[in-house]
Parts: sequence; C-alpha cells; structure tokens
Amino acid sequence: MGTKDCQNPTDSPKVEVGEIDTRAPFQSVKDAVNLFGEGAFSGEKSAIKKAKPHSTERVLARETQLHLAQKELKKLKEQLKNAEITKAQALVELEKAKRAVEDLTRKLKTVSESKETSIKATEAAKNQVKQLEEANCGNPAGTNGVWKQDLESAREQYTTEITELDAAKQELRQIRKDCDASLEAKAAAFKQAAEAELAAKANMERAGELSKEITSIKESIGQVKLATLQAQQEQAKIYAEKDVQKQSHKASLEESAKKLLALRRQFDPELTKNLEVQLTETMTEIGALQKEMKNAKASDLDSVRIVTSELDDAKESLHKVAEEESSLQSLL
Repeated sequence: MGTKDCQNPTDSPKVEVGEIDTRAPFQSVKDAVNLFGEGAFSGEKSAIKKAKPHSTERVLARETQLHLAQKELKKLKEQLKNAEITKAQALVELEKAKRAVEDLTRKLKTVSESKETSIKATEAAKNQVKQLEEANCGNPAGTNGVWKQDLESAREQYTTEITELDAAKQELRQIRKDCDASLEAKAAAFKQAAEAELAAKANMERAGELSKEITSIKESIGQVKLATLQAQQEQAKIYAEKDVQKQSHKASLEESAKKLLALRRQFDPELTKNLEVQLTETMTEIGALQKEMKNAKASDLDSVRIVTSELDDAKESLHKVAEEESSLQSLL
C-alpha cells in the first residue's frame, strides 16, 4: 500500500478503498505552525490583559472627593472673608455708637446742668415777683410806677426762664431718645461682631479640617497611583515572561513538526500514523487551550495561573512527543 502525494498542500485527495492514509495532518512546518502554533497562543495576551478597572475607579473617586473638598474649602474661605469684613464693619459701627453715646452723655450732662440753672433762675424770678408784690402792699403810691416796672421786668425774666426751661426739657428728651437709639445700635453692633467672630472661628476650624482631609486624599491618590503603576509593571513583566515562553514553545513545536515530517519518510507507516495521531491530539489540546483562554473571565492573577498551568500541560504533551520521537529514532 502506498500514499498518494498532493500537488497542493491545501488539497485533500481521495483515498482508495483498502489503503491506509498515512499522510501527516499537515504538509510542511509552516502549515503546522499556521494551524496550531499562532492560534494556540493568540488568546494568551488577551486573557491576561483584562486589567481590572478598580484602581482607576479608586483614583477617579478620590480625585472627585478631593475636588469637592477643595470647592468646599474655597467656599468656607469666602465665608470667612465675609465674616471678617462683617466683623470689621460691626466694630466700626460699635466704635461710632460708643462715640455717639459719649457725645450724647456729655450733651445730657450739659442740658441737665442747664435745666438745673433754668429751674433755679425760674425760682429766683418767681420769688422776686412775689417779693415785689409784697413790697408794693407797704409802699406809698409814689413808688407804684417803679414797682410796676420791676414787676414787669421780673415777669419777663420769669417767662424767658420758663421758655428756656421748656426748650431744655425738650432737648433733654430728644437727647435721651438719641442715647437710647445709640445704645440699641451699640448692642446690635456688639452682637453682630460676636456672631461674626463665632462664624469666623467655626469657618477656620472647618477649613483646618478640610485642609487635613485634602492632604489625606492627596496622599491616598498618590498611594493608589503608585499601586497602579506597580501593578502595570508587574503585568508587563508577566506579559514578557509569557511571550518568551510562547516563543520557546512555538520553536519547540516547529522543531517537532520538522522532525515528524522527516521521520514520516523513514519509519513504518503505522508508527508514523500513531505519532501523527499523538501530535494531532497535542495540537487539539493547544487549540482547546486557546478557546479556554478566550472565554476566561477571571482576574489577572487567576488568568496568569491558568495560562501557566496550560503551558505546563502543553510542555508535557510536547515532551511526550519528543520521547516518542526519541523512541522512533532509536529504532533506526
């Protein structure tokens, strides 16, 4: 029985009835590599490269928190500035109120003294009029003209003093009213200044807390970024190692394919067929690994461990093929 050679590597000629097809599943090393070599490892990097977005999400969350804290701190600083301005204005108003109270107090004292003087002058004028009236009763008629003149003068003085006294009383009432208003303004200004001071103190404390929180958030962001960078470096290292392993196994696969193609023409067709079946099974396993790696949804570290385990299985399969090859060579 013999085999029928193919003119085209991609053709599949019919096998006559009764013949055993001992052709290899591929016609060249390139066919073997194209069939299994590239495909067996094409999904490796995609399986490993599924980076978790947790680190990026953490950085974005912390940066958002930092932005909000900085915004709140800016708002508190504006409130603190407004509180300081309000406090300064209140202190100015308080100082004005103090001066107004002092001025009104002096005016009140002056008006009170003027009132006392007017009262005394009025009493004196009243007594003078009374004395003149009493004196008129005992004096002769010749002095009547002088008496009337003195009495009229005393009455005019009394009227003037009464008018001045009324004016002093009215001014005193107005001064007291202004003084009360100034005292109220002083109390309001003092209260406003106290409230502004309390608000400024509270804003300063909150600003201090926010500053500490912002510092903590910045440190946390730095740590997360550092951890992300380290994880990326570790992933790059793993990718490089796996790429080296892939190239090594690819070379081993090519070498095995070459040897099998050479042995195909030297050994018994039955042994060659068995060896090709084993190689085909190995290639099938590698193809299955490719499918599993494409469907893997585990974490990066799990993917690396799975790929490593699968590569170990592929190594073992290739080792078996090499042993089979060695046993065939020993038969020469």
